[in-house]
Amino acid sequence: MDTVAVLLTRMVGARPLLAVALKARLLPTTLHQYLTGQALPPDSATLEAIGNACGANEWQLDTLVETWALQKNPPAELDYAGFTYRGNYRRPDGPRGGDAYNAALHEVWLRTGKLEPVAGQDQFAAEKALRSWQLSRLQSDGPLRDQIRRALNHDDFPADPDMLQRRVAAAFPVGHDPDPTPQALHLIGIGLLHPDAAMRRRAFGLLVADPPPVADPAEQRTLLATVRDTPGPDWSAATEPADRATVENGIRGCYHLCGLPPPESIVWVDSPYTGVLLRRLAAPFFEHPLWNRTDRFRDFGVVESRYPDDLRSRIEHDLKRHFGYQGVPHYFGALSDDDLRLTWGATLIATEPARARRALEEAAARLPEPRPVLGPGDPPPADNNDRYYHLDGQNLASWILRVTARVEALTTAGVAIGDLGERLSAYRDANLAGPWWPSPRLVIVCERPIAAGPGALRRWADGTATSHR
Repeated sequence: MDTVAVLLTRMVGARPLLAVALKARLLPTTLHQYLTGQALPPDSATLEAIGNACGANEWQLDTLVETWALQKNPPAELDYAGFTYRGNYRRPDGPRGGDAYNAALHEVWLRTGKLEPVAGQDQFAAEKALRSWQLSRLQSDGPLRDQIRRALNHDDFPADPDMLQRRVAAAFPVGHDPDPTPQALHLIGIGLLHPDAAMRRRAFGLLVADPPPVADPAEQRTLLATVRDTPGPDWSAATEPADRATVENGIRGCYHLCGLPPPESIVWVDSPYTGVLLRRLAAPFFEHPLWNRTDRFRDFGVVESRYPDDLRSRIEHDLKRHFGYQGVPHYFGALSDDDLRLTWGATLIATEPARARRALEEAAARLPEPRPVLGPGDPPPADNNDRYYHLDGQNLASWILRVTARVEALTTAGVAIGDLGERLSAYRDANLAGPWWPSPRLVIVCERPIAAGPGALRRWADGTATSHR
């Protein structure tokens, strides 16, 4: 490629040097330095002045300025992992990316010369190697990392590496896709930008860690044969008051094991009826609901079915690695979801509206500020979709007992299960009462019924009950 000196010499041609210098308002010695390559013009305006003095056309001027820009700021070059890269300053900056991890690597790309693989190489492998180099640069270059952290302005750092690891583990998918979710990548990106080296090392370890191994079918059958599903204290139809301290400790344990700070308030209500109405009144606290995938579909009309909550799905996912799909207990609670949904014929009714109203007012008074104001009249019937936004509570008793037997079998066999036992214990305690509605700041928990009849018939302390139409 021609240099600026070659292009200027060609442009000046046989013209007298003094005449061109005067027209361009330059010293002849300065122009001579430009023509011989001893110096580079300081700006594009000087180039345009010389070109106009020589009668250059628009295309010649554009070529001259572009060559000057490349010569003044030569494209970055990199040889890494057997691949060659060259900067492309013409490429648009493009979007950063929605999560902190991809946004941080995008900033590294911008600030290191917009490197791209040179043509003729394995593009996929070269791109993968380039991302590895960008990641190592983000780890090793403190000033660059500080610039990116200020540019992205992320301040929601976890308190310590263990909290980061718990939050990332809770954010990973529990289905068949092994790739981390955007939420998990966001948390890892925040960790990689953290001022503390221990946090950055933990974040990098989480990024490159291999998924836990899956037992082969023979091992799964052997482990499953050791499970003893012995009857336990089934609390699914219990009517005595719940041990509220144990339930609240279990709820806080679920938050802790997901890397979250504990909720500011835990408000108890007398019935699911009061719970769904209170949750509606406290809607600002539930803009970002926790662990309930059904809640994420609330804008799509009537919900026809419920998904298992994320805490339960994660436990099931861990068990599938050891016992296979057939060895994981399905949810067969002694009390079905009928008492909280309308689709199968059971509905919650306020048999004593005035009493139900007082219960709702008392519960609303225990909400954190700003507290909602109840309108006049009796409590309205709960909306159909409101029935789906809870976690199941004591309905899960038989499922939890069967899962506990499997975790005990794994422990007896000496299988490494990480924090599965802790998560199951906290989940069990959190579900010793009725259904509950978690959010980052507030949790609403329903007390157990005061009477239980056959099937899904239940009666609660505030005068509400289930009935079949």
